[in-house]
Amino acid sequence: MIKNIALGLGFVGLIVLSLFIYHTSFATKVVYIDIPKVFNRFELKAELQEKYKKVESGRKRIIDSLAFNLQIMSKKLQSNQNDKELMYEFDVKREEYFKRKNMIDQDNVSLSNQYDKQILERMTLYIVEYGKKNKLDIIMGADGNGVLMYANEKYDKSEEIITYINKKYKGIE
Repeated sequence: MIKNIALGLGFVGLIVLSLFIYHTSFATKVVYIDIPKVFNRFELKAELQEKYKKVESGRKRIIDSLAFNLQIMSKKLQSNQNDKELMYEFDVKREEYFKRKNMIDQDNVSLSNQYDKQILERMTLYIVEYGKKNKLDIIMGADGNGVLMYANEKYDKSEEIITYINKKYKGIE
């Protein structure tokens, strides 16, 4: 009887071991990342954001200078309302101001989109490398838009991926 119990426990143990080996060998390895979190903490984003702010600031100075010149001309016009030449010059400068402001606003949006695209391309490249290096089958992205409605936090690899992509970006990895 003890022999039968030992044999039965051995058999159960063998089944459990087989299931464990099967699960670890053939189970799909799925993790997820919090896309906004990874995007916002990617060091390339911080660098390009700083670069963008410098460009935007330079462009703002140009617009501020044009606006200041318009204010000066406006005050001159208030004291010389009959000066047709000054009024024409003011209209030309005002039109130039609005054209330049619109152009700069469009350029800022374009530059921001270009930088975002550059960040996403590099981030995607590094995430694919991370997945291959860590033998993952699927890396899902959670961004709050309904693609991933729920996942246990134990599958969240955002922090590991942030560390990896920043090391990769710096050339350390």
